[in-house]
Amino acid sequence: MRRRVFLVVAIGVLVLGASGLAVDRWPEKRQAALDPHGTVLPATRQVQLSRVMPVPSDFDGLHAQLISGTMPTTPIDATVLSDEQCQADEHGISHCLNRLRLADGSEIEVRHPHDMHTVPCLSPGESVQLKTAPPL
Repeated sequence: MRRRVFLVVAIGVLVLGASGLAVDRWPEKRQAALDPHGTVLPATRQVQLSRVMPVPSDFDGLHAQLISGTMPTTPIDATVLSDEQCQADEHGISHCLNRLRLADGSEIEVRHPHDMHTVPCLSPGESVQLKTAPPL
């Protein structure tokens, strides 16, 4: 009987210890935010801005069109303030409208084309880094 109790306690300690190690190995999971549709987001995503509608965001990164405000000349951090107009078009691509507050306090508005099934929306409260897309 004592052996069974010892065995159950030992297994419990091992399971709890292993789960603690798993959490420590993936600290970004503890800090991750959720997009408005429940998808886990990394701590900071990078968004390439262009003046014309870019190709939809995909495995190669996030892309957005500057709708209003001043195009940043250097990479700059921003906070997403809104996520609107996310209805998908006939090709399944959403062209979400996002307001962003830049680190310098100014605001811009962008249109983020993406398939919500493969690329999460820009989520209010999310931190992103903006970069100007290279010219075509």
